[in-house]
Amino acid sequence: MRILVITNPVAGGGKTLRLLPKIRQWLSASPHEFSFITPPTSEEMRKQIRQAADQGIEGLLLIGGDGTVHQALPAIAETNLPFGFLPCGRGNDFARNIGLPSQLKKSCSLPLNPSFLQVDLPRINHIPFVSVAYTGFDAEVNKLANDGSGYFGGTLGYVICVLKALKAFRPFEVEITVDEITWRERVMMVTVANAPFYGGGMKIAPDANMNDGVFDICIVQEISKLELLQQFPKVFKGTHIFHPRVLMKTGKKIKLVSDDNREIFADGEFVGSLPGEWSIGNQKIQIMSP
Repeated sequence: MRILVITNPVAGGGKTLRLLPKIRQWLSASPHEFSFITPPTSEEMRKQIRQAADQGIEGLLLIGGDGTVHQALPAIAETNLPFGFLPCGRGNDFARNIGLPSQLKKSCSLPLNPSFLQVDLPRINHIPFVSVAYTGFDAEVNKLANDGSGYFGGTLGYVICVLKALKAFRPFEVEITVDEITWRERVMMVTVANAPFYGGGMKIAPDANMNDGVFDICIVQEISKLELLQQFPKVFKGTHIFHPRVLMKTGKKIKLVSDDNREIFADGEFVGSLPGEWSIGNQKIQIMSP
């Protein structure tokens, strides 16, 4: 295969560029033809992906973090090029969700005939995402993490952002529609998942499946900050879903409306504010796996 390797130079605080020489060496053992680019912006990356489809490129290999995948999705959706992923970000939840090996070298071992995983490509307000999109408390935590204020990556860094976000957070009222059923709740957060993991290893939707055509929705009703903090560790094992103030729903179309100005994040990236409409249709993307 002719594979275009795309490196995000800022992912993981520059970790990608430090690892690139080793990655080139590991990839050289694979029976494929690789070409390498390092686009300076997300816009340039999407432009290069669109051009690749007309230049005989048969697959992509993204080097970066969850945000790298998210930013590439619009162009991947247009070209339908299969892509592989080498996780070099801070949270690396996409790698968890598709079951990539924890060792980067193993992920570089692409066989002559790689296997392909087909996964759903849902959208939030027409913006494609692949793992999880959410609003409320988890979005506030994500905002702190992206601002870089004291965040140094991984699970521990995310926990620190949780503690910071908790100080100023207030529950809010939201009108929720799942398919044809509508109701109102005072909530801490609403998380719409196409995959189980987000936030550096938190198993927010344990039963989510990336190719079943259905969202798993986690709604945390209003609880005290102390209760939220006490229950928070359970999310890493997925046992938070048994709490009486946690509602788990499934559906294909979700709409959230609130008088509060609440931001929405998807795959760790800011995508807008409420109101929000989530949809999951028939479009799939192909992921190369080692």
